[in-house]
Amino acid sequence: MKNNCSTSTPQLITVRDRQTPLTPELLDYIEETFTAEDSFLSDVVDASWYMEGIPQINITGWQGNFLQFLVKSINAKNILEIGTLAGYSAITMARAAGDNAHILTIEKERLHYKYALERIAQAGLSDKIEVVNANAREWVKNYKPLQPLDMIFLDADKSGYWQYVQRLTPHLRSGGLLIMDNAFAFGFLLDTAPERSPELAKSMLGFHKKLLGMAEYFTTIVPIGDGMLLSRKT
Repeated sequence: MKNNCSTSTPQLITVRDRQTPLTPELLDYIEETFTAEDSFLSDVVDASWYMEGIPQINITGWQGNFLQFLVKSINAKNILEIGTLAGYSAITMARAAGDNAHILTIEKERLHYKYALERIAQAGLSDKIEVVNANAREWVKNYKPLQPLDMIFLDADKSGYWQYVQRLTPHLRSGGLLIMDNAFAFGFLLDTAPERSPELAKSMLGFHKKLLGMAEYFTTIVPIGDGMLLSRKT
């Protein structure tokens, strides 16, 4: 007897199919619901641009919420930030770090440094956040913290990331976190455009490979904002 029942070959589901696209509506929901940004931080960003001309390239409120989660998850108290900008991320982390926390943040631009100092004071966090006006590439060469670092947040010149990691890794405690923003090179990681230097994408791609090759770290990437690399020191 002939079997008329037809069988179809199961279709494999690709990794991309298992990833839910972040639609504008979903992104709006996330930014409204999972955010560390309040009216004060919103004003820090807006005023930095309108009054001082400081670029609005700080982390988002969602990224701030994520940073706060990481700070709390390892009870980070001794934190180093490279790239203060307007003070947004330093204030965000300090709020999560709680009592006895110390955040040292390095900013090259004098205008950014002065603005961040003012806003940190207004936030009532001058006792927790120390801002240094220096070229971080030169500064790290002589940096010797009194206590091991719990967390390092890199959000400065992307081509300097590898130098920072090499210099700062010895100062990060076992179980400490190394966090790096702009892992997607402003969206040009895999597809450079005329208005962006191809060297930026090349240097970030190379940095990914070097970081993944470091036995001292377990590394992953999170597609939040412009991408964040997370490395836990073993």
